[in-house]
Order: sequence, then structure tokens, then C-alpha cells
Amino acid sequence: MTSLLATYEEKAKTMDTHSLIFALDDIRETLPLWRDEPAEHPYQRKLYAEWDAYVVELQKRRGV
Repeated sequence: MTSLLATYEEKAKTMDTHSLIFALDDIRETLPLWRDEPAEHPYQRKLYAEWDAYVVELQKRRGV
């Protein structure tokens, strides 16, 4: 079974830069709506996996 992070790392490689930035903005807006749920909630785990994968992909592209 592939981890959530690995799944979104692969997805990030196929996305253009504008889509990655848009997705990060969307995640930033969505996370506060889930603050009352436990951190282990599957949707929060998905959001954080996406966040990590997309940020790292953008950093790779920008040479950070």
C-alpha cells in the first residue's frame, strides 16, 4: 500500500506550478475548518500529505 505522502508526491510531479499554488491556497483555507477534529482524522491526514508534497515540489522547482 502506498502512503498518502508518496501518492501526493507523484501527483505533484505532474501538476503545473500554478495548480500547485492554487492547491496550497485551498488547503490553507480548508485546514482551519477541521481544527476541532483530531489530527488523525483521515481528511486532515490527506490535507497535510498534500501540503507537504506540494510545498516540497515547489521548492525543488525553485531550487530551494
